[in-house]
Amino acid sequence: MNVRHVPGVVWVALVVVIAATSVQAHHSFSGAFDINKRATLQGVLSKIDWVNPHVYLYLDVKDNDGKVTTWALESLPTNHLRGAGITRNDLWNKAAAGEVVTVNIYQSKDVANHRAGWLIRITYADGHFFHLSGDPNEIASK
Repeated sequence: MNVRHVPGVVWVALVVVIAATSVQAHHSFSGAFDINKRATLQGVLSKIDWVNPHVYLYLDVKDNDGKVTTWALESLPTNHLRGAGITRNDLWNKAAAGEVVTVNIYQSKDVANHRAGWLIRITYADGHFFHLSGDPNEIASK
């Protein structure tokens, strides 16, 4: 290799390392969510973003004073849900009618965005549920 090409090779290597770090950071579940910090929330689904790389559900949760806070709940990619036979309409269920659902989540580690989490299970008013992550027996025993 010619000495004149060394700076170019160094720049290319640096770009590859930065790009690889970004990709790894996106897929780092443990970097974003705390598996030791679970929460159970009740609220009404206000929106579902059925997009890649992950489906997002937005849950409007009322506190004791009646103030509504929207939680952003990340889930699996659309192709994983479709592969399990779950559609956007299945998740939406009766949300337009104001159906209250219960969700189990792993909370976000991001202190600035503490109203976010990873969706483990969503349970509907009639009792049916979709368990999307983790060990179902852990939820059942709580």
